[in-house]
Amino acid sequence: MSEQERPSGEESAAQAEQPAPRPHRGPPIETADETLSERGEATAKRLAAALGADAVAAGGRGETPWARVEPSALERTLRRCRDDDALRFDMLHCLLAVDYVERIELDYVLASVAHNRKAIIKVDLPPDAPSAPTATHLWQAAAWYEREAHDLFGVVFDGNDDLAPLLLFEGFEGRPGLKSFPLHEYEEY
Repeated sequence: MSEQERPSGEESAAQAEQPAPRPHRGPPIETADETLSERGEATAKRLAAALGADAVAAGGRGETPWARVEPSALERTLRRCRDDDALRFDMLHCLLAVDYVERIELDYVLASVAHNRKAIIKVDLPPDAPSAPTATHLWQAAAWYEREAHDLFGVVFDGNDDLAPLLLFEGFEGRPGLKSFPLHEYEEY
């Protein structure tokens, strides 16, 4: 390398400080279209009619529509989904939490055995103090899911008197489901 091609001391230090480019790890991620099938559209219409103004947003994919509600309308919405004859979501298929940093989203995946359909009720909670009413009085399965969401994300379910650790040991510090949890700094006991 000639003297002209060689970077000066300042230039080489600046180059050393720059992070190496990240390697490409496969094709870009494609997101699926939010398109409902004919059956999904029929379920979405029933869901919209039952929820009325409580649904602040809606969408879906395939045969599964979703509706987003405000936290203040969550308990009323879940009860309507269970008790409305057109819906009869008699089973809580799953309850999951998702950390989007600026909010914690709870997704209630409901199933109707009688009508053979599913729907998802979504609610956004503040990340600094996530709290929602319990659904254990509507579906017993909610007890396990609420304990899991409390363990991993710190969601408090008002009215659930058993939020004892389910997956973590008593005294575990932190919420490993949150993106802010330092997974690489954790030391096993």
